[in-house]
Amino acid sequence: MKNKVSREEIQIRLCTSKDVKEIFNVQNIVIDNFKPEEKGFFLPFKEESYLRIVNDPINDGEIYGAFFQDQMIAWIFLSVSDRMKEIKSYVPDIEGSCADIDGVIVLPEYRGNHLQNILVEHLEKRAKERNIKNIVAEVTFGNEYSLKNLQSLGYEIKTWYEKDKKIKRYILCKKI
Repeated sequence: MKNKVSREEIQIRLCTSKDVKEIFNVQNIVIDNFKPEEKGFFLPFKEESYLRIVNDPINDGEIYGAFFQDQMIAWIFLSVSDRMKEIKSYVPDIEGSCADIDGVIVLPEYRGNHLQNILVEHLEKRAKERNIKNIVAEVTFGNEYSLKNLQSLGYEIKTWYEKDKKIKRYILCKKI
């Protein structure tokens, strides 16, 4: 059974090194609960990678956690790393600065609470504060839920590409 939470019950905050173990644990729970056809929807990071990211937000980006009753139930990663040059090359008509939603993870028991939308909206506000003009997102073919969520928030499919292990991904973009 799904746990119901309202937007008002959720606290969103920038994650720090103190949150890395929880970020990593949430990632692993989500991946362990993927159905066979969902494998590849999210490619895992190592715990050390999350530590590097939260300790260098200027060069790597920011991870925001959604907390309910002091427990992390979801997170989102706004990437500003050099990888953006590669992503931007797939969508050459992007003008201005660009960042990437490099993952949105929601614990299985909290799906259906619009947490992805809530986190993306929060991330967009933060991106505007950082003077970022465009946000790019990747969605694996078959992940219709995420694709529909992002499209409902104004993200447009620009192209697609094939990532490691022959995983096809849409590239979506939104000017903010």
